[in-house]
Amino acid sequence: MSINSKVWKIIGWAGAALVVFGYYLNANELSISWLIWIAGNIMVGMYSITKKAYSTAVMSFIITIMNIYGYFSWIK
Repeated sequence: MSINSKVWKIIGWAGAALVVFGYYLNANELSISWLIWIAGNIMVGMYSITKKAYSTAVMSFIITIMNIYGYFSWIK
């Protein structure tokens, strides 16, 4: 496994961990959950592209857009 492959694997797992952590923060009604989700979903989307899992990548980027909307809705 190359260094580049290892880095992307770490990015994928870190993104997944951020998404799960975002759920925890959201359950506790903290608006930072949206920012955590944005970061996590971007990381998962980028990882998915490197793995040629394009449907997962598209889903992650669409969810990122919804996260941005949710964040701005919550901070009003």
